[in-house]
Amino acid sequence: MKKIHIYILCFCLITSRTKAQSTKDYNDFQAWYSASAKLDLTHNWSFTAKYRLRYNQDASNFQGSYLFGEIDKRISNTFEIQSSYRLAMVDKGTYHRYALGIEAQKEISRFKFAVRPMVQYQQQYFVDDDEQSDTDAFLRTRFSGKYKLTRRLDVYAFTEPFVELDNSLAFDRFRNSVGFKYEVRKGFKVNVYYLWQPDYSHKQLRTNHVAGLDLEFTLKPWKKKKRGNYSE
Repeated sequence: MKKIHIYILCFCLITSRTKAQSTKDYNDFQAWYSASAKLDLTHNWSFTAKYRLRYNQDASNFQGSYLFGEIDKRISNTFEIQSSYRLAMVDKGTYHRYALGIEAQKEISRFKFAVRPMVQYQQQYFVDDDEQSDTDAFLRTRFSGKYKLTRRLDVYAFTEPFVELDNSLAFDRFRNSVGFKYEVRKGFKVNVYYLWQPDYSHKQLRTNHVAGLDLEFTLKPWKKKKRGNYSE
């Protein structure tokens, strides 16, 4: 438990120090805080619910709340089908996002590599009634790698380009991240990460620098008990 207290303290110090930095040339520091619960179901199905708070403008302004729902189905030791929905209630309006993809995984010793192409459809309703709603579709392909440092501690990194599915097929943005996950106890992990996201969808390049903290819970309500000695 002492280690996890140190990790969270370091995250808070980084967040507080960066708040004092100014945003120039469309650079912004943000802080994301999340909590999620994953249910491992029967027949290789799983369901995950997540709630996230985002702060932008050097982590001083509450940007909004995000609700996630994800249903996954593992079809083999290598492939998993993933589907998700996200509701974003932010200062600019309300976003509905739907996504469907497939992930391929490969483990080599302590390393784990994955590739996940995903199609994303997003619809936005603006706060200002004078503006019309907007819809976008993207192909986002994530390349990730993870290394198990210890029995409880993993370090990982990924990069994920977003390509807009229209006539231009232009790069919309790149999402890149490094972080680590620490297993506090069985079924509970803390994920601390840094995310760097250059956004090319505007006339001038905008880059977000994000410090993130996720609390991840996993539940296995239908897991069968092993036969043997039972304590009453």
